[in-house]
Amino acid sequence: MAQQIIDTYHTELSRSPAALAEMLVALDALGSSPKQIIIAGKPDAPDTRAILQEVNRRYVPNAILILADDGPGQRYFSQKIEFFKDVHPTEGKATAYVCQNFVCQLPTTDLTLISKLLDANKPTPPDNETKQDK
Repeated sequence: MAQQIIDTYHTELSRSPAALAEMLVALDALGSSPKQIIIAGKPDAPDTRAILQEVNRRYVPNAILILADDGPGQRYFSQKIEFFKDVHPTEGKATAYVCQNFVCQLPTTDLTLISKLLDANKPTPPDNETKQDK
């Protein structure tokens, strides 16, 4: 089947190989449940940076990452998307809102919980063991 696909798109691949890479990206996006990660906090604050580091430590394909710093960008989003009016740090601490399919978990400041939320529903790698390995 893979050979048939390559044969079918041979001409396009020869003319513009990058176009097919983008097709694969689109196919991946269609088959996944993207996460929306909103971090409420000041950009230079240590707690905000710690959450950003936790997010950036892992590969989260098709994720949307937004920093809600109560600045002009958040005010703009708040005019377009009601949800952003309620996105704020909790008790003065940087707070993560981790959402999937536009359904959000409770906001949290706990890095361990943030890590678990980011890893939730992560595809598991295929089992490459053979029967001889077991």
